[in-house]
Amino acid sequence: MEIFAHRGYSALYPENTMLAFLKAYEVGAHGIELDVRLTRDQEVVVIHDSSVDRTTNGSGAVSELTKDEILRLDAGSWKGLAFENEAIPTLQAVLEAMGGKLAINIELKYEHPRDRIPLVEQVLELVDRSGYRENIILSSFDFKSIVSVKERMPDIATALIPESGMKGFFSRNILKHSIHVDALHPALRDVSEKMVKNEHLVHRKVRVWTVNDSYDMMRMERIGVDAIITNDPALGLVYSQS
Repeated sequence: MEIFAHRGYSALYPENTMLAFLKAYEVGAHGIELDVRLTRDQEVVVIHDSSVDRTTNGSGAVSELTKDEILRLDAGSWKGLAFENEAIPTLQAVLEAMGGKLAINIELKYEHPRDRIPLVEQVLELVDRSGYRENIILSSFDFKSIVSVKERMPDIATALIPESGMKGFFSRNILKHSIHVDALHPALRDVSEKMVKNEHLVHRKVRVWTVNDSYDMMRMERIGVDAIITNDPALGLVYSQS
């Protein structure tokens, strides 16, 4: 079972920052998970939320701010004064720093349908230029984004993230059977041994989010998931046999 650090080593360090990614690598995580969005000037930055309000000292929608405006923000102090002035990184910077060292799961996020194709194309261009395509996984809750990725770069690994609970039933049981989907990334509450076996029968990997409790980590190892996505990669590695 592989260990992917959810937004980096986010249990101890500010999420989706270079520091969190480097610390995940230092403790031995097999991969990192991160989120990307487009800025107003169509640059790809690494941030989960649609706005910068929660994790920075700024405010406003990511899509309404330029890359330079976003890079000037303090994205660390909310986690602790020791992390003051930690910046939101660009995807390019993360690929340059972490590419080839471990797997990178890039989750595609957007608010407006018009941004889907521009985001996919920008991310794929950056991945292609990085030279580390074999270490990249592109994931999304949006099935259309996965299809767009495969149409443009068929050899890139993809993963569908179903919504949790009944809302994600259709994705977990129908859309996931598309040839565009290489892996399923279900929520912890939805995972069963039967699901894992069925996915493996069609040669799909199962990576589960967000697994932070030791009991759940042991259970995921026992039922044979391929990876867990966790805020605490150091703890996850204790229960990983990979």
